[in-house]
Amino acid sequence: MRIQSFLFKSIDHVQITVWRILFGLVLVFECFGSNLVGWTHEVFVSPPLFTFNFIGLEWLQPLTGNGMYIYFIIMGLMGVAITVGWRYRLFMPLFTIGWAGLYFMHKTSYNNHHYLMLLLCLIMCITPAHVNLSVDAKQGRTKRRSTLPAIFKWQFLVLFLIVYTYASVAKWYPDWMDGTVSKLMFSTKTDMPVIGSMYKWEYTSLIVAWGGILYDLLVIPALLWKPSRKIAFIISIVFHIFNSITFQIGTFPYMMIGASVLFFPPETIRKVFRVRAKEDEVPFPTISATWQKRGTLIFVVFMFLQTVLPLRHFAIPGNVFYTEEGHRLSWRMMLRIKYGTIGFQIKKDGNVIEHDVKKDMTPFQFQHMATHPDNIWQYCQHLKGIYGDDIEIYVNSWVSVNNRKHQQLIDPKYNMAKAEWHVFGHEEWILLCDWQNENDIE
Repeated sequence: MRIQSFLFKSIDHVQITVWRILFGLVLVFECFGSNLVGWTHEVFVSPPLFTFNFIGLEWLQPLTGNGMYIYFIIMGLMGVAITVGWRYRLFMPLFTIGWAGLYFMHKTSYNNHHYLMLLLCLIMCITPAHVNLSVDAKQGRTKRRSTLPAIFKWQFLVLFLIVYTYASVAKWYPDWMDGTVSKLMFSTKTDMPVIGSMYKWEYTSLIVAWGGILYDLLVIPALLWKPSRKIAFIISIVFHIFNSITFQIGTFPYMMIGASVLFFPPETIRKVFRVRAKEDEVPFPTISATWQKRGTLIFVVFMFLQTVLPLRHFAIPGNVFYTEEGHRLSWRMMLRIKYGTIGFQIKKDGNVIEHDVKKDMTPFQFQHMATHPDNIWQYCQHLKGIYGDDIEIYVNSWVSVNNRKHQQLIDPKYNMAKAEWHVFGHEEWILLCDWQNENDIE
């Protein structure tokens, strides 16, 4: 098979091993930084009672006391071990398990970047990225290799191509293309030092909107093509630094800048990072034809799943911007501004129960719940746990997307105490909100 031969030809190790170092540094800053900037406290410590886990994983709860701070410190130390390549085969899977726990433990601050990091960690678990430039190689826990099969590079490149392509396609809708969304995003940034005044310019929002569409669509092909690689790299640095300064989106911009090492030829990486060949380096052993077929199959199936998952919302009735059904795992990044109001009416034995919803969660959790049906359903399950299964729950939820008129999200006549949740498909208690007309802006 031609694809099999392509994926398993030998290439210089340096792109992958340098990527391990840069990726490891990202993990270190992500974990230690979460404690330092207060993200750990905001997401895992401060919520007074209720945690919005991924449905089915309610048992996965934050540690009490200082437990989550210690959790992130341990994760950061494992990131250091990954960076230097010390006992990589142990700490890379352990970090992946730990990061998966964090990812599934909360979804109030769901972020596609965290999902991408989880996928990259999973890939790194099967990637021998420690066979050079590592403590493991120096101490003899692995032989120092001069080469690696190309599949270990292309698994990253194809995944990045899928991610960025879908990130662009998701922006192909009127409110993004006419600059409405970016204008709303910049409306809270105009007081930023130095660059804040730029966000007031008439055409800034439109330039940024179309710049985002074109960048996401073209950057990976441009990095793969030698004549455009350098200019694409420079544009990437500017693009990611701009996003980092403007939106404070964590380590993702720097992770993607670091991922550029996978696109440049080995000789360039060796020159820039001053990596010289060692005398004890040996080629990666030949992989049998059977395992090449299995590896190719796994590669194709994984990429197929990543290609199909973002399309599932097209098979679900309703507008995904309102219903959120099919939004996650779909690379729909920073696409809309949502606001919502919500109220719960609880009935038991003919009496209306007054329950202070806001005492159970932070203001951020409350606002997030108001715009996300799955969170609303989870909170109704929580109320059943408090008052019993014989209650009735009616929800009055209104949502605005991109400053359009509020539309009712949950059927107010539906007893949410009886509502079910299904992983795939449309829930009958979610109303089918949709764009209306050009005069729909509030």
